[in-house]
This record gives sequence, C-alpha cells and structure tokens, in this order.
Amino acid sequence: MPLPRSAPRWLRPTLVLPFAVFWSTIDRAIVLPMVPTIAADFHAATALTGWAITGNALAYAVLQLLWGPLQMKLGRVNVLWSSAAIGTLAAIVSAFAPTLPLFIAARIISGGAWAATFSAVLVYLGETLVASKRPAAMSNLATATALGLGLGTLGAGAFAEWASWRSVFVVYAVGGAVLTVILSRLPEPEHNSDERIVPQLARIGRSPWMLGLFAFTILEGTLLIGIYNFLPQALELTGEGVFVSGLVTAGFGVAVIVVSQGMKLIVARVKPWVLMLSGGLFAVAAFAILAAWITPISVLVGASMLGVAWALAHTTLQTWITDAATPARPMGLTFFSISLMLGGSLGAALGQAAVDRNAFPMLFVLATVGSLVFAASGAMGRRRYRLVERH
Repeated sequence: MPLPRSAPRWLRPTLVLPFAVFWSTIDRAIVLPMVPTIAADFHAATALTGWAITGNALAYAVLQLLWGPLQMKLGRVNVLWSSAAIGTLAAIVSAFAPTLPLFIAARIISGGAWAATFSAVLVYLGETLVASKRPAAMSNLATATALGLGLGTLGAGAFAEWASWRSVFVVYAVGGAVLTVILSRLPEPEHNSDERIVPQLARIGRSPWMLGLFAFTILEGTLLIGIYNFLPQALELTGEGVFVSGLVTAGFGVAVIVVSQGMKLIVARVKPWVLMLSGGLFAVAAFAILAAWITPISVLVGASMLGVAWALAHTTLQTWITDAATPARPMGLTFFSISLMLGGSLGAALGQAAVDRNAFPMLFVLATVGSLVFAASGAMGRRRYRLVERH
C-alpha cells in the first residue's frame, strides 16, 4: 500500500520498520555485557542477575501469542506503536529500579512489549511488498537486527565502563519515545482478508512445511541468538573487561551488515539452498573455533563468522517462511517469531548453565554439532521446497 504523496520520505515503512526492528533488538542486547556490573551494583550473584536476560527472552517468546491476535483485532500500526510505548516505560523503570527484583521485572515487561515488533513488521512488509522485493527487505531486516545486537552490546559496554549502566536505559527510553511517535504515523495496510484465529491455526497445523520451519527456527534461535548472546560473558570469565567483550562480539553486526547488503547483488543468481548450506557451515566453523579457544581474537573471529551465518541463513529463512505462511500469514509469522525466541531462550538457558559451571568449551562443542544439523537440514529442506513449488 503506497504512502500518501504528502508523506515525508523518512516515514516510508521500508525505512521506519527496519529501524523499529533495530530498536527492539537493542532491548535484547544492552544487558548482555553489563550483567557483572549490574550484579555488583545490586550486591547480587551474577547468575541471579542473568535472569534479566533469560526472563526478557522468555517474555519475548510467550507474549507473541497475545500480540499476534491483537494485530488482527487492532491493526498492525496500533500494535506497533502501543507496544513500543510499553517498552519505553519499561526502560524508564529499568533505569531507576532500586532493587534487583524490580529491575528483572522491568526487563521481563520490556521483552513482552517488544515481542510485538518483529512479527508485525514481517506481516506489514508481506502485505505491502510484491514477492520480488521481499528478499531485499529481508536483507534490510537482517541488517537491522545485527546492528541492534552489535551496537547494543558495544554501546552498553562503553556506557557501563565510562558512565553508568542506568544511563544506558535513560538513553534507550528517549529513543523509544521518538520511535513510538513515528510508528503511530504509519499508514495501516489493508488486511481485510485476515482469517479468524482458529482457521489460521488449522492451516498451520495441516502444513508440514510450516511446522518443520518452526522446528528449524528454534534450532537457529538456540545457536545464533541464545548461545551467541553469551559470548561476552564467556570472554569476561577469562578476565577481559566489559568494553573489550562488547567490542569483539560486535564483529557479528559488522559481518551481517556487509554480507546481507552484498546479498542483494547475488540473491537472484544463487539458489536459496546454497545460501542455507553456506550459512550453516559458517556457524559450524565459528563454534569449532570457540570450542578450542576463548580469547579476544577467537571471539572476534567466531562472532564475525556467526554474523555471516545469520546474514546468509536467516535472511533466506525469513523469505522462505513469509512465502510458506501466505495462507495464514499473521499467525504463521507470529509463530515463526515465537519459535526464534524460544530457541533464543533455550540457548540462553544453556548459556546460563555454562556460566554457572564455567563450561563454555563444552557448550561450544554442542553448538558445533547443532550447527551441522542446522546446515544439513536447512539445505535439504530448502532444496526440496523448490521442487514442491515447481510441481
């Protein structure tokens, strides 16, 4: 649905929505390098403070069951701006929380609020872009996600060392307030063809492709979100500072930006299953390196290779699920996002267990095996899907 002629260029959904994904991703990243600092400030154990990460991820996954139906009832735009407003208020509470339990509660609310963003953005773009323009849009979303993870981790680490961890949330709340206003001005796409929830769920339940993609997405989230998020803590356990840990893991974001934007030049000429296989193999190599060495250099290399894996595999997966979920897009993409975050939560639980037991090498060995499964199943599934479509 085109914007009115009078609408300013910066209000175009193809610009605003990737920024919304970027900002919502920062919410998941900013606590990661600051856990030891926050724990020290509250005089609490690092493992207990880590529940701010795990709780945020769990709420992000579960609350999408609420936001998905609300998209159909209230509209995509109303859900986007109202959830951003709640996330902004949660950031303010996080900044001024006097106790650790209140801080963790604020992080849980924040995760539940920003849970609306990703699936609503995917649905919005799926409804307003023709199929030929979706791969480029998905590359932009992958870039936005990577920027959020990378700059969120790096920026939070810098603030934690040079200013205060509380100032991070103040700055984030200001940006969230601006984003809320911008989102409220977006045009609502036409979605008169939305089925009711039960028929959509029935379509999903009868589709082996969608069910299989949800399982595959859980594996991806476990590897490339959940376990990746603990790279700063793995490095900090070796004695490195917060800023260095955030700096080297930001290699993930740099790699995603370069590769995902470069993909626009080749995506029409390279088979999707090749991109899936290549992404999976980069993840295998990254976790194998991390299993052998945990140093600033190895984490920089590993994080960068995981960024390449995300750019190649996740961008392809987003385009794939947007197509596969066409008959039930609002709920199908909601469950896609839920699956990704459930995987992230599983990875976060594994990462927290590794922190408690100082067992990151074993975690990365398991992640290497999981990446082999990810590469093989993704490549075979995507190649077969092409054959199904053709016949």
